[in-house]
Amino acid sequence: MFRLGDPVRSIFFVRVGRVDAERVAPDGTPLVMLSAAAGEFFAESALAVDCYTCSGRVRTDSELIALPKAAVLDALRADTVFAMAFLQAQLRNARRQCSRYERLRLRRPEDRVIHFLACEGGPDGFVRLPGPLTDWAEELGLTPEGLHRALARLRAVQRIEDGDGSMRLLR
Repeated sequence: MFRLGDPVRSIFFVRVGRVDAERVAPDGTPLVMLSAAAGEFFAESALAVDCYTCSGRVRTDSELIALPKAAVLDALRADTVFAMAFLQAQLRNARRQCSRYERLRLRRPEDRVIHFLACEGGPDGFVRLPGPLTDWAEELGLTPEGLHRALARLRAVQRIEDGDGSMRLLR
């Protein structure tokens, strides 16, 4: 999508798929700074800078809407309804990113699954899983095998319930 240091032209809205903001560690390892999935904005922090501070990578087949930086800034100044809706989206994203950081610090895979379900569950407690289990494993910082083992252990002690493409935490 863009590379570290490219001039900022747009921010993005993810209609379908998943994108990551990446930097590269000194040893060459890619580091995912944040992710965005369907229904979320991406690279919105670029509204405050002239050049992208990381690289934007498309993770899966995706459909994105590019929102020109100048047009977004003009709309934020001129339309308070848009500005408030955009701010609310940013606050939700900040909460989600904080939860992600907190979750990745947990050592046990089961604790990461429980934390994800507790933080991301809707009013009915169910969480629509983010695509295939391999995507969810990556979101949790686990291997797909590690996630499968953690889910099996949580099912065995009846801590989770599976739905159609969703899951919830049982108390």
